[in-house]
Amino acid sequence: MNLNIVLAVICGAVALVGAFCVVFQIYQMTVIDATARGLKHPKFWGVFAMSGNNLLMYLIGRRKYPIINMSENNAKELEKRKKSAGVGLVFLAIGVIGIICTILI
Repeated sequence: MNLNIVLAVICGAVALVGAFCVVFQIYQMTVIDATARGLKHPKFWGVFAMSGNNLLMYLIGRRKYPIINMSENNAKELEKRKKSAGVGLVFLAIGVIGIICTILI
């Protein structure tokens, strides 16, 4: 088996794990934010915001609703989720760069 194919599959798996992590963290952060703003059906908003375009629409639309009750635990959880999303983005970037490098070699 060709080494480039193996490396491409490994990098693809790393990118997939990173993408899944980012999407999951976006879902969790949206649920926390929608709950704090008092929006109905926060889990729906989490699913709605998981795609990039819908996330932008959620961020624009939520400005009408101020934060009503954000507990200290929720604020800490939100910060933890942001850091986890950043780690997921790093995995995604490394995986994509690795795939590009294996294709070009």
